[in-house]
Order: sequence, then C-alpha cells, then structure tokens
Amino acid sequence: MPTTDDPTGTPVPSVTPAHVTPADPSPAEPPAADPTQGLTRPGGLLAEYAAMGAAVLTDAERWPSLGPADLARVEAARTHPAAPPWVHATGDRLDADDLAALAARPPTPPAAADEVPAWVPALVERVHRTVPRYRAAARSRTSGPRTPLVDLPTVTRADLVADAAAHVPVDVPLDRVLEGSSSGSTGDGALVVPLHPRAVGADLLLLHALVTAAGARWDADPGRLGLLNLVDQRTAFTYVSAMSAFPRPPGVLVPLMARANLHADAWHRPGDRERWLAAHDPQVVSTSTHPLLHLLRLAADGLDLRPVAVVNGATHVTPAVRADVHAAWGVPLVDLYGLRETGPVAADLDGEGHVVVDRRVHVEILDAAGRPVPDGTRGEIVVTVDENPYLPLLRYRTGDHASLHRDARGTVLLGLEGRTPVQLLDAAGRWRPSIDATQILHAAGLRAWSLHQHADARLTLRAVGPAASAARAAREVEAWLGHPVALTVEPDPAALGPGKPRRFSSDVAPATS
Repeated sequence: MPTTDDPTGTPVPSVTPAHVTPADPSPAEPPAADPTQGLTRPGGLLAEYAAMGAAVLTDAERWPSLGPADLARVEAARTHPAAPPWVHATGDRLDADDLAALAARPPTPPAAADEVPAWVPALVERVHRTVPRYRAAARSRTSGPRTPLVDLPTVTRADLVADAAAHVPVDVPLDRVLEGSSSGSTGDGALVVPLHPRAVGADLLLLHALVTAAGARWDADPGRLGLLNLVDQRTAFTYVSAMSAFPRPPGVLVPLMARANLHADAWHRPGDRERWLAAHDPQVVSTSTHPLLHLLRLAADGLDLRPVAVVNGATHVTPAVRADVHAAWGVPLVDLYGLRETGPVAADLDGEGHVVVDRRVHVEILDAAGRPVPDGTRGEIVVTVDENPYLPLLRYRTGDHASLHRDARGTVLLGLEGRTPVQLLDAAGRWRPSIDATQILHAAGLRAWSLHQHADARLTLRAVGPAASAARAAREVEAWLGHPVALTVEPDPAALGPGKPRRFSSDVAPATS
C-alpha cells in the first residue's frame, strides 16, 4: 500500500514517525564510523534506517499540489553543504481536493458538561456498519448501532497490535494509506497505524492553531525552516518535507519542515549540525525533553536560534524545562498530549492543565475496573476519536492517567501522568501515589528523573538538574517516605535510557486496594 514518512512532524507522544515501506532493493549505505552500520544495511536488523533505502516516489508524487519553485526549495534544503545524510525522502501526498477539504473543515460543536458529544452516536452507528470488530459484535448482538457509548467495551493497544485490520472500516479506499508506526517503548509491542493524508494535514493545522493560541505568531517565512521535529538518538528517521496545508496567503511559498537528529553521529562532520541549524533557523521546534535540553545547551554555547514557539511531545515536561525555554528564547512552550493511534488529544499552553483539543475527540476517565469515575477523581484516560478515516476508535484505553476538570476552557486533564502510576511504600506502611512524588520533584526544580523503590523499600533517585536541586529533592523524598534515598545526579536525560522514560518503578508488591 502507498506509504510515506510523517509529513508534518507534528509531535505525538510516545511514537516514531510514519515511514516508507521498502518497495525495491535498497542501495548499500556508504561506509561510516557508526558501529551499528551493519545493522542498517539491506537485510540487516535495522534495514529500514538505511539512508534513502525506501525512497520510491518522485517529488511530484510526494507533493502533488506544489509547483517547481517549492520543490526546488525542498531539494536545496536536502543538499545544503552542512546537511546530514537524510534517511528518507518524504511528502504529505495532499492534492488540491485535500487542501480545499481541510480549509473547509467545520468547527466541532461543543458538548455540554457530562454529555456525550453529538457526533459520537453517529460514529457508534457507522462503525457497527463498517468496522469488522463491530460488525461481528452486531451479528452476535453483544453491541449494536444504538448501544450507548458507556456500554461499549474498551479497546486496548493489545487489540490493535493483535489485529489492526479489524478496526479499519471496510468502505474506505485504501489507495492512499500512509503508514505510521508506534514503537511500543512502554512494553506493549510495536504497532503499525494506518493514516489518511487529510488527518495528518489536519494535525498541522491544529498545531498552528495551538501555537497561535499560546501567543506566538507563526507565519510562512520562506527564509526559515517552518518546523523542526527534533530527536536525539543513535538511529532515527530523518528527512526534509514541505507543509502543503500550512495556512498562508495566495502566492506565498510553502514552508518547509525537517526531522533532524541531534546525535553527533548523525552528521557528516563536526560542526555541520550547528551550521545547518543556524542556516535554517526553525520557527517552531517540535521535540521532547531530552533533545530539548540538548538544544538548550547548544544555544547556551552560542548556537543562534530564534524560535517563535517550542512544542513538547512524547515525554512529560516539567515546570523547570518550561522556565528554561522562556529564559533562553522568551517563547511559549506548548505541551501536546496524544498517541499515534488517537492523534492529538489535549494541549497545555501555560502549565495549567491539558485542555482537550477542539476536534472530534471525547475523553472519559475510568477506574481500574473500567468504570467511569466522577470529575476530579484520577483514573485512566480513555479516548473516543473520529479524525482518521482509517482508524475510528471507540473508548481506546491510553494507559495514561489524569483527573477530569471542566471550566471555561472546556474539558481539562489535570495531573496528566503519561505512564502507569506507581505506588510507593512509606515507612508507616502506607501506599503513596507517584503523582505526589511528581509534585515534590517538580518543586525541587528537577528537569527529569528516575525514582526506583527496591524490595527493601530503600530508594534510588537519578536526577537531571542542578546539584543543589537534586540534593533537595532527595532530602524531601526521604522525609516524605521515611526511607533512605541514594542520589545520582545525571548530566542529561539520555542517561535515564532511550524511549519514553519510566520515571517511577518499584520492586515492592503493589497495594491490593
């Protein structure tokens, strides 16, 4: 099926970007000093990372709505003298009809508090006609087109890993499927997600709206890179693309975006990374905590960047990191929460909670038994979403936890913790939720951390931040739980391990109630 890389670089936590499935033999990659180079050769374990090994489309096919001037700018960015060896050539596949449909997207009618949005019953009816999983349920009469949402079973990541096709409607043409991948870094297994070009284009428009709502001005500027999706890891998908759906006046050239890797081994020569970044001066940087802190260090060392906003995704962002961004550049940080499966779910523009985005996204909070909990009570975030024609989801369990609050902003997720909560045992035998530890470590000024409780209840804290903040954090945790805390101060979040970090872990048996 036709596939492409992530064309916008829109940050979706805990995922790797969409990528091209190789359709013909790949050329051998050039010699390199990287010890993993054998794994990325054709047939190797990481062959999908071979540079340009899966490039099978022409640029005109990647961007059918763009003209020669725009395509020439893409090639110029790819071939800049300081550019890294790009892994892919990618495009958004949006045509004129797609762009017109995106521009005409109607607003999502708001739902009253405690009410299911009006579009949800129509979605329930439609999937029972078109989605294999629910067609089977209708035949067995376990659910049907008029079943209330709250009475439907939840869907898990394991369901999608086991049979993603059972969740794809049978009435949508599959000739435009883009392939997204979610790494499964938290242990649920890798997942391939079918994406529609219009859904990915809509994500870009949402990102633009969120940056604007945060107080930044993000206009098309042909002299700068419009969006930089930044990672920092040994091996990654990297590419240059163009954002066809970016809002701009007629006649203005399309903004470019790129996905780049800060890791030193991802560049041809020392200094190329800094030269390429400075030459393209990205307007918006989309990233996560580890590469963001690395970029802040480069800026402190003299890299001259002038972003209008930073977007954090994939990892938890602390108040200290938000303050670092403001101190370095004086710009807002948008913390965007979502999954590759669901798309964007909620955004925190100011550190005051994640507001559910103004799209066909409905959030419930359930307890461990799958029962709805009252507003203000912590539980698992469960999402119903009708944005991606290839993957409508009813009551998808995210594995992330928060409490629900409603105010003038809309539906707000408070205390969002993007991983399974861990309970910690104090000296009095009481179980303490990890969200309490989060508040303590935030207040101490840490930028990132890993807190582990051993079987004998003692603790090990690996902290990223100033030494004084780390020492204070260790003292506060020790006083709070009444167990000794061994402290290690790490230079940056990379020392905590790759992927979505598990900030809390325990060898002590969890509470049973």
